[in-house]
Amino acid sequence: MTTMHHRALRGFRPVRNVDAGALLELVLVYAVAAILCIRVYLEVTGYPQVGGKGLHIAHMLWGGLLMLIALVIVIAFLGKSMVRLGAIVGGLGFGIFLDELGKFITSDNNYFYRPTFAVMYVIFVCLFLIFRAIDRRKQLTQEEALINAVDILQEVVRHDLDKKEKQQALQLLAQSDQSNAIVVALEQMLAEATPVADKMPDAPDRLMRRVRHWYYSVIGRSWFPTALIVIFTLLALGDLASLFGTVIADTRFTPLDPHLNFLDWADLLSSFTFAALVVVGITRLRHSRLAAYHWFRWAMLVTIFFGQVLAFYTDQLVAIVDLAFCLLLLGALNYTIGEEQAGADRVPVATSTPLLGSAGA
Repeated sequence: MTTMHHRALRGFRPVRNVDAGALLELVLVYAVAAILCIRVYLEVTGYPQVGGKGLHIAHMLWGGLLMLIALVIVIAFLGKSMVRLGAIVGGLGFGIFLDELGKFITSDNNYFYRPTFAVMYVIFVCLFLIFRAIDRRKQLTQEEALINAVDILQEVVRHDLDKKEKQQALQLLAQSDQSNAIVVALEQMLAEATPVADKMPDAPDRLMRRVRHWYYSVIGRSWFPTALIVIFTLLALGDLASLFGTVIADTRFTPLDPHLNFLDWADLLSSFTFAALVVVGITRLRHSRLAAYHWFRWAMLVTIFFGQVLAFYTDQLVAIVDLAFCLLLLGALNYTIGEEQAGADRVPVATSTPLLGSAGA
């Protein structure tokens, strides 16, 4: 091994990127978007094949090519815009690659293998949890804060520093070692830097901002917490009705000898768990609305991490609609919990009142 390699290994100490969460989220979003676009396109066009005369160019190869291009982008070029581009291209490539999963987990190369979407969903859930674990870091060290600030300051040289980046760099330098002469010099240089005008967001960003604005305008209304309770009550009643329907009406289910397969039992268990958690949450409303919301959140997590796996197995791509609804509800719950906690911090405990009025009624 060369001396250069020895030095590289001896000095290897990974530095955390403050933008890691947003960049990893881009990878997931564009990967999912690629799979959805491919499936819709293939359905509309009748599943055409690229090739002929015994040859078939699988789109997995295009996914691999895009992932290679993403590597080249992040290795060969500098700048935050290039890293963002690499995340987008890499996410698209990963999605196109993963779409061919059915061919490579079956002995007959079956692209339409039924559990494929369920397996894809599990993969994305695992990636999401891993990415969240990476992003949920502790406070940056002084060295990491300085290195991230230096990374942002590249935009000064490129005359592409905006107001948000300048503010972020100043915050990072404030976390750095103030006795370091480099920190002092960078703070002075940054203070004199004039940020460029706010960049015009591209069409996808504008659309997402409008959707996000509408979404938060709805869940921020005063009546929404009550509507949320009603929604979860109706969902729990629906699940309980489905459970009773299976037990009473399904001819395969008899008390002494139920002839249900594994998926049926898993679906029953998931529905029962969701309904039970919601019922517990409803009973907690008499004492604490915040506690009830936490129980509702657990119910949604059970649905997202377990129930949706079964939904993607049975319903295939149609389950994406149900998943979107679940994610919207989870986001609304997280927002409402945050608002409720903020309100609890502002109100002294001795003067707080139960949700349903005085005397616990």
